[in-house]
Amino acid sequence: MAALATSSRLATFSRRPVEAGFTTARLMEYSEQFLWRTAQSQPVQTSQTSQTSQPQTSQSQASQPQTARLAARLLKDKPLHQRWAHEHGRLMHGVAAPTRPADKVTELRKVTFLTLHRKAPFEYLRDRHVVGAARRYLIRALFGSQDYAQCLVREHLAFMSSACSFMCADALCGEVLGDAAFSTALAHYQNAYTEYYRAYGDSLLAAHTGADSGAPSGAPSGAPSGDGTSAQSLLPYLRYQLKTIREHMVSGNPQQSDFATLQALYQATGDTQTLPIISPRP
Repeated sequence: MAALATSSRLATFSRRPVEAGFTTARLMEYSEQFLWRTAQSQPVQTSQTSQTSQPQTSQSQASQPQTARLAARLLKDKPLHQRWAHEHGRLMHGVAAPTRPADKVTELRKVTFLTLHRKAPFEYLRDRHVVGAARRYLIRALFGSQDYAQCLVREHLAFMSSACSFMCADALCGEVLGDAAFSTALAHYQNAYTEYYRAYGDSLLAAHTGADSGAPSGAPSGAPSGDGTSAQSLLPYLRYQLKTIREHMVSGNPQQSDFATLQALYQATGDTQTLPIISPRP
């Protein structure tokens, strides 16, 4: 019965106009409900169940088991949950602050990119299995000469908080606003930014080795060794393409996002993972 009541309230909220729903309190209420719903979806694995139970769920995360585990962990850890609520509340206050509905939507889109980018460093360390001396070097290169242990803890907390806020902001765009084009483009952008950050992190490790043979101890097995000049020279172009895509998406024109050019640049860095391509509408 509680689940039915929650679903009904979400449906009602989804049908309301933006100017009625986008207050800080309502945005926080929806975000909390979305996290609970995501955490409870852990056993759901099949695409059939996902399609029937979550017809409008954002494409970038909600049905993924890893995302469900992340939401469940945050909700079970009271201090972590309180930290997230404080930080997410600040973000949602920024979304609710403008008086014009269109400006609220713009601020919400900006939050998706802010949180997506903030969680990238720890995701790189985790997904590329960077450990030992390589991880210590990368932490210093990214964040300066800070206490290593404290910095690592801080980045893990930032990852947890930002990842959960990203889920919620993405869901607000997809489920509440019904902006399927933005959510689809955001999923593609997330893949593209992950590949960019992988190239960036790998280039830092490659530059660190200099003339030494092999990657530093604990570097990812797929990371380049020795001279990282080739990848480094392409990074400004990758950043520029991502910036252009963000501008199109924030302004409400995700169909103009050029992921094809990004794909060509990734191939030039040696990254062979194929990115989805969004072609401009005729």
